[in-house]
Amino acid sequence: MKTVDARGMTCPKPLILTKKALNELAAGGRMAVLIDNETSKRNVERFCRDNGVDVSAARNGSTFTLTLVKKQGKTIRADEKAYCKPEERRRPHVIVFRGDTMGNGPEELGAILMKAFVNTIGEVSPLPSHLLFYNTGVRLVVEGSPLVEPLSELAKKGIKILVCGTCLDYFGLKKKAKVGEVSNMYSILDALSNAGSVIAP
Repeated sequence: MKTVDARGMTCPKPLILTKKALNELAAGGRMAVLIDNETSKRNVERFCRDNGVDVSAARNGSTFTLTLVKKQGKTIRADEKAYCKPEERRRPHVIVFRGDTMGNGPEELGAILMKAFVNTIGEVSPLPSHLLFYNTGVRLVVEGSPLVEPLSELAKKGIKILVCGTCLDYFGLKKKAKVGEVSNMYSILDALSNAGSVIAP
């Protein structure tokens, strides 16, 4: 079965390759298209259905495998560019640290969970745009915190770290801050207002 590998490509390229391969396919022929983004997958499916091609989809991780069956032998002349909707730009998420432990329960367990959470942030995609620390969450960014090093590594990845200056002052920790930018409520609220979503562990 012929396979079109369109992984790593955005519309209209997957559609152009699919259309070319379909036109080389005899009536009743089958082929597969590999795609790794949702938008292109939807566009190829719609293109196929509108042009007399049966299509089914399966997913394995980030890759979609579209199986196409050409029902008719006619040449497909539809304009593939007409099926391409621009990629929606997803606003990045923000993670808020309102305390120095994660969840409700024993503090020791909460500290273990928080350490695991922070160490996992850099492993998932997409990365957050900001990490925001306020109230007792500011204790995570100061001297003596086991999370200063992993948070510094996240900052190197381009994640902006904002730390509430009022909170640092309240706890007498301003001189001990080791990572992030000492910030104010305006900047924190601005980051929250422009976030696609907010995560609060």
